[in-house]
Amino acid sequence: MIRSASPILNAEFPPGQQLKESSLAKAFGVSRTPVRTVFQRLKFDSLIELIPKRGAFVYCPTPNEAQQIFEMRKLLEPRATELAAIYATDFEIQRMEAFLKKEKMLIRQKAFHQSLVATKNFHLSIIEASRNIFLIETLRKMISLSHIILNFYDASEHKEANAISEHMELLEAIRSRKPVVAKEMAHHHVSSIEEDVDFSKEYTHTVPVVQVIQKYL
Repeated sequence: MIRSASPILNAEFPPGQQLKESSLAKAFGVSRTPVRTVFQRLKFDSLIELIPKRGAFVYCPTPNEAQQIFEMRKLLEPRATELAAIYATDFEIQRMEAFLKKEKMLIRQKAFHQSLVATKNFHLSIIEASRNIFLIETLRKMISLSHIILNFYDASEHKEANAISEHMELLEAIRSRKPVVAKEMAHHHVSSIEEDVDFSKEYTHTVPVVQVIQKYL
């Protein structure tokens, strides 16, 4: 059965692509029950949308939703980053550094979608160091949705260099225990991420679902 959401996270399925329950069950020789279980998990992770009487569709926030998501991040993430600069332990800072190193390595290898996973984990590691459970819960969802948006619509030619530079500055502000600087940098960084999104890119095609998923089994 399907063990990974990688085809979606790697943007191999375009936004709005239908994932047919019956076709997947037949292709992998299982009943519809395990397929439905996977669909529920993908819905929980905001990777698909389940529409009554229509089925499952690859999900990506609309331009209007994306604007609201980044607005929430600009409101909340600077505060979480400020708190991280106060409360982060040495171990947590080491985790941030490890994710940043992995991001840099993957970008050098031109493994773009894989680098976005490291980017997401870098941001989450900062948020989790804030010690505010409500900020953490809200921002986890916002960052995950941002991750989906960037997988499909990040078109900046200079994104990689800018992201690495800004991430290094964020990490240094936290490591140096400079909460005010970290807060300002976080707001600027989220604005930079938003500027990299290009919704003019159109997805009008569909792809053979089973053929793609077989690579991940």
